[in-house]
Amino acid sequence: MEEKNRALPANSIADSDWLSNVWNIKTAEKIKVFLWKSLHDALPVGEQFGIRNIHVSTLCARCNAEETVSHLLFTCPFAVSVWKLAPFPQVINSAVFNSTLEGWEHVKKIHTLPPIGLGLGTLAAWIVWSLWIARNQLLFEKRKFTPEETISKAISGAREWILSQPPKSPAIMNPLIRPEPTPNYSARCSIYTDAAWNSTTGCAGLGWIIDDRNSSSQHTATSTFVSSPLMAETLAVSTAMTFALLHGIDFISLFSDSQILIKTLNRQEKNLCDIYHLFLSFKSVKFVFIPRAANVRADSIAKQALWVLNQS
Repeated sequence: MEEKNRALPANSIADSDWLSNVWNIKTAEKIKVFLWKSLHDALPVGEQFGIRNIHVSTLCARCNAEETVSHLLFTCPFAVSVWKLAPFPQVINSAVFNSTLEGWEHVKKIHTLPPIGLGLGTLAAWIVWSLWIARNQLLFEKRKFTPEETISKAISGAREWILSQPPKSPAIMNPLIRPEPTPNYSARCSIYTDAAWNSTTGCAGLGWIIDDRNSSSQHTATSTFVSSPLMAETLAVSTAMTFALLHGIDFISLFSDSQILIKTLNRQEKNLCDIYHLFLSFKSVKFVFIPRAANVRADSIAKQALWVLNQS
């Protein structure tokens, strides 16, 4: 952990505007998650293998420099060539960026040239995603993409995603004064979350139980390159909240046995503003601490998810 922290600018994570940098970017949800992981240095690149003493090459497969996230996405000669081909008003020299955050905050603000017609940040997000995919194709399938092919895939991917989005509904003028409906608190769901973390592998199992008035359901997910138990608990909360929104659940009481996390959430601290982006999409959210003994169901399925991940 100490080596990793030294590799980051002192204020890169704490002061980052996550709404602007990630969650408000007009792009696919999978790419938003990828950006969030990139800015947290949570991608499985060579630098992380070295930090975790995993016996895998830590060098870039293209240029033999140390493979960090900023190297992969901006300063590798291959990435530099891709950014220079991007249809922006000015040529981007990504080799000068000192960190992933610095590079991303620069490229996300640049308009694309016509006739591309993509909003701020959209093409840049697809470029970093395409660089990641090209890297994985080279490592795992021995397929080499040229910079021209990589930028072409980014542009076509961005266009296809934009065209697949539903049209915006026309604005409806509301009366200046209208009665507010009484919230349907009977529809509130209770969500119990927990996480199991393996300090050796950095893997985590995430579990959440959804209880409403009529039924109960359990759900799991897994995550890799998780840096701490608190990060695992945070991922469990954000994953459960995302799941709830996707299933139309917008009145929730969320329970966790991580007292530090619940206190942090209720204080609305900036370093968890990715969760507060989700928070704004709900009609009502309560974060509640419960003892570990009261959270055994979520604990059990989180441990089961981690066990399955470790067996694969």
